[in-house]
Order: sequence, then C-alpha cells, then structure tokens
Amino acid sequence: MRILQFCRNGRVPISRLPDEILLTIFKHFEEEKRLNGYHSHDDESASDVTGGVPACLVVTHICRHWRKVALECPTLWTFISSTSLLWLDVMLERSQKAPLVVTYNPFSILLDNCLEKVLLHLPRIKYLELRAHSYHVGRVMNLLSSQPAPMLETFKFSVECNLLPTVSISNTIFQGQAPLLRHLDVDHCNPRWSSCIFGGLRALCIRKTSLPDILSALRCTPVLEQLMLQLELPESDQSTLVDRVPLARLKNIVLDGTSLQNAVSLFEQLALPVDVKIALQLSSIKGPPTFADLFSVMNKHPDGSGPVFRSLRAIKFKPWRFSVQFSTSTEINSDYSWNPQDDDIRLSIQFYYEDDEVRPSPSAKNIIFDICNIIAQRKRRTFFSGEFESINVEGCPDFIEGLIAALRIEG
Repeated sequence: MRILQFCRNGRVPISRLPDEILLTIFKHFEEEKRLNGYHSHDDESASDVTGGVPACLVVTHICRHWRKVALECPTLWTFISSTSLLWLDVMLERSQKAPLVVTYNPFSILLDNCLEKVLLHLPRIKYLELRAHSYHVGRVMNLLSSQPAPMLETFKFSVECNLLPTVSISNTIFQGQAPLLRHLDVDHCNPRWSSCIFGGLRALCIRKTSLPDILSALRCTPVLEQLMLQLELPESDQSTLVDRVPLARLKNIVLDGTSLQNAVSLFEQLALPVDVKIALQLSSIKGPPTFADLFSVMNKHPDGSGPVFRSLRAIKFKPWRFSVQFSTSTEINSDYSWNPQDDDIRLSIQFYYEDDEVRPSPSAKNIIFDICNIIAQRKRRTFFSGEFESINVEGCPDFIEGLIAALRIEG
C-alpha cells in the first residue's frame, strides 16, 4: 500500500519539481511563517507561541522526498530562537556548520539551558540579538567573552533595566575577535572599547550612553557610515577633547531623544563630512546653548565648503511640537517630518517647547526667531551656504513673522 501511495504521489506535478525550486519554496515558507510569528506577538517570541517548534518542520511531514530535501539543506535550520531544549538540539544538529541567526528576548532566555548551549556555537553565529534582564547580564557577558566570533556580522544587545547603564562593552567581548562585524546596536551599555575590535563597523546604534564613552569609542570606528545615538549626559559630564573625532566616511547621524545641550556638546567634538545627513529629535531645548550655538558647532569642511541648502520646510504640530527641515533641492516633498528618507534633506530637527493654544509664549517666539535669524545671516553662516529658493511653512504663522523680523535686521 505504501509503495502504491508513493508511486501515485510521484505522478503529481508538484512532485516533479527540481530540488532547487523546492528549496526556494521551503525557504520562503520558513521565512514567512517565522516572521509572521514574531510580528504577531510583541511581548513574546515566536518560539514561545509555537512551543519552540521550528518554522520549517511542517515541510518534513508531507512526504519522504520533501523530508529528504529539507533535511539536506542546513540553511533551513539556522534561525535559532527556540526555548525548547529538544527542538534546539534538532536545529543545531540539522544546521550542521551553516552560519546561525540567533534571536532571544528576556522572556525566552534560559541561561542554564538554551542560551548557554547556543553560545557554545558562537564561532558560527552571523547574527546575534539578545535582550537580557539586568540580573542575567554578568553571565551573558561572560559567555560572549568566552570565544571569538569570526562570522558575526550583526550584534544587537539590550538590557532590561530602568537604571543608568552598568554594563560595559569592552575589548574582551568575543575575545577581541569579530573581524566581520559591521552592525552594532546596544541599549543600556557603555561603549568602552579602545582597540580595533569594532574597527570595521559601518553602522552603530547606542542608546543611554554618555558623551566621553561614545567619543572614545568613535575614535576606533574609522569607516563608520551610520550613527544613531541617545545621549544621557549630566551637566557635570561636559568633557572637551583637544582634537575633534574624525568620521570621514559618515553618511548619516541621528540623535534621538537628546537635549539641545547634549547635541551641542557632541557636535563641537566631531569632524563630519560636508555631505553628512543629520536628524535631531531634541527632548529638551532648555539651557545656555541656543540653536545659534548648535549651527555654529556644525562647522564647515576644512576647505571652507558646506552643504548648499535651497529649500526649507517648517511644520508646527499641536501641541508643542515643531519641525524644521533643510534641503539641497528646490522643493521638499517628503512625507516624513523627521529623519526623512529623502537624501536631499540634509538637516532635520524636531523639538518640543511650551506654548499656548492661542498666543505663543515668549520662549517659543525666541526659539523661532533664533532659527529664522540663522537662516537670514547670509554673511556669517558657518554650517551651510546658498540662497533659499523655497520656504514652505505649515501651521506656523509665527515662523513667517520671525523670518520677516530676522530679514529686516539682516538688511
């Protein structure tokens, strides 16, 4: 009976597909099933919902041929997030020596079981994403420092903690050997490396960190192209370097949830390319620094050149949110009010301030006038050049008044 059934299945058109096409179908199926699982459950991993069963397991239960094809493809079994020791062993065995993609969140980390077993394979992990509770961090860092990571390309690590960062990413992680690492994303961790372990980074994202730590770390990332920071900088933490930190290849820098004071402190110690794209989301604009100070520390290139801005857009959101964008093109058509995808928008600033529904407060008028005065200062610009051909104002008549007043002063 089994022989007859096998022969009958062999005549079905789908059974005559080449193995290469079958594998392509399996990979798309596995990816869709796995990603849908993650997107459907924000507070728990897909493996928690499915009991840790691999996404590709179902294709091995259709027929003997499909099972054979799936089991002979190690890359189908490389996406590790299972909290089940049984299925974890199955995945590690069937993936053979293929590079692993490992994702664990706080609800699925079991140090004594899953995570320790997975990190024994650290030398063949190419993508590693971990979210750990603060009381697990010490052990996790020990595991991450126990072996080199010669295949690691992306490392994301965050600590579930409401306190200031107490964990340090230092030269000892991965035993100082991660030559292929290009993307580093850490949260609640102090970047305290001083060697070239992260010298090949192209993208760096650090949240909840201090200025001295990030400046020291940036000196060891000479080919960095993308930088996203969220600074936690007390007033007493204002350190000054003799030389600016050179970031000659930087294409984008994003400061998210950072005060105006911290932004000024950072930019006055960075040497940025003339064509870098900047996006700032300022959580506070209080303090002695002003927007004029911010523009003044965004110095031109050493040869005297700067971005040539042709258009500007100012957007007023209610309540108390304001956005201003500067573009090298003559028009701004982006749907994004902050950090737009349009490469022509080289500078985007969004901030909050106290305002009245009917009459703007004096501080709000001062902020708007400050920005407009910078725009009007044709002779003393330190960050950009060019004459604006287009100014688009949305929901902010105060901006027009401020610009007119600034232009009158400039003459």
